[in-house]
Amino acid sequence: MPASKRLVGLPGVLVRDLARYRRAIASSGRGRRSDRSGWISLCNRIESVLGEEGVPGVRCDWTWGSELHAPGVLPFLGRELMRVSLQEWPIAFADAPRVRDAAKVSFVFAHAGKERLPQLRRTIRSIYAQSDVPCEVIVVDQSPVPLLSSLPIPLVYRHVAKPAGAPEFHKTWAYNIGARLARGSIIVFHDGDVCVPTDYAKELVDAIDRRGCGAASLQRFLYYLDARSSAAVECSDGFRASLTPTMIFQNWKGGTIAIRREAFAAIGGFDEGFVNWGGEDAEFYDRCAEVGHCRHGYLPFVHLWHPPQPSKFGPQRDENIDFFQRRMEIPRQERIRRLLEAAQA
Repeated sequence: MPASKRLVGLPGVLVRDLARYRRAIASSGRGRRSDRSGWISLCNRIESVLGEEGVPGVRCDWTWGSELHAPGVLPFLGRELMRVSLQEWPIAFADAPRVRDAAKVSFVFAHAGKERLPQLRRTIRSIYAQSDVPCEVIVVDQSPVPLLSSLPIPLVYRHVAKPAGAPEFHKTWAYNIGARLARGSIIVFHDGDVCVPTDYAKELVDAIDRRGCGAASLQRFLYYLDARSSAAVECSDGFRASLTPTMIFQNWKGGTIAIRREAFAAIGGFDEGFVNWGGEDAEFYDRCAEVGHCRHGYLPFVHLWHPPQPSKFGPQRDENIDFFQRRMEIPRQERIRRLLEAAQA
C-alpha cells in the first residue's frame, strides 16, 4: 500500500482495528479448527463472517475476495497474523512424499513455461510434506518443450502439445486432462505458486469423507510474499517469523479447490470455453454448490512472488471478464447440462 494511503487510513485503523486484531491474535491457538474468536475471525470492519455449529472455520458473508485493510496500513499486524496462523497450521517442505501408499488425494497442476518453475517446485515440495494422507502430484504441462527433468519426482507428468492457433494457456483443458489421470478419490485443482499447510490433505479428507461434502474450499487467508521474502523462503527452506506479507487476501475462489471424483464428473468438469486466465475458477466454484460445497475456511496458504501475468490486465482481462459474465447469465444447472452433453458428444 502506498505511504500516502497508509497515512490516510491510519487513524481509522488505530481506533477501530488495532485492538480487535491484537485480541484475535492473542487468543489464537486455543481451539484451532473450532476457534472462531482467534485469527480466523478477522475481516474488514465492513465485512462479517459466519460460523455453523459442528463445522470448523468461518464462511465469508460476501461474494468476491477482498484484501485485509488494517495490515496494509500497519504491516506488523500482517506479520503477526501470518506468524500465529503458520504456528497453528505449519507449512513444511519435503523432497519425497511422506506417505507412500496408494493415493487418496490427487493434486492437479496446469503449467506452462520455465518462468514459474521455482514456484511450482516449492509448491510440490509442500505437498510432499503432507501428513498422514497419501497424495499424488499430477502436472499437465503445456510448455513448448517438456519440463519433466526440472521437476521433483515422483509425480504423474503429462506433456500436452497444443495445436496451432491454440490459446497461450488453456488451464481448464489441462485440469480436465489431469482429472482423468488422477487416481485419488479426492481431486485438488491447485495453483503452482501457493504453498499448503502440512495437514491440508488431512482436513480435506475430513470434510469430504467424514462430513460428506462433495467439494471443499478450506482456505481462510492467502499471504502474498514479495520477491525478497520468496527468496528468503527458498534460501531457508521455511518461513521465518519475521516475514511480512505484502497483502493478505480472503474469500478467493481460485488457487485451490477440492472435489470428490464422482462430484467432479456430475457437474461436468471444468468449462474449456475459458482460455488464459479469468473467471474459470469462479464459474467452477459456483457449480460446486450443486454437490454440497463446504466454504468454511480456517487454513492459511502462502503465495510465492512472480511477475504479474500480462493477460490479467488490459484488453485480455476485459475480454475474460465479459466472457465470464455471459457464462454466469446462464443458470447453473443449464451450464452443467451443456457441459455433460459436450462430454458425451
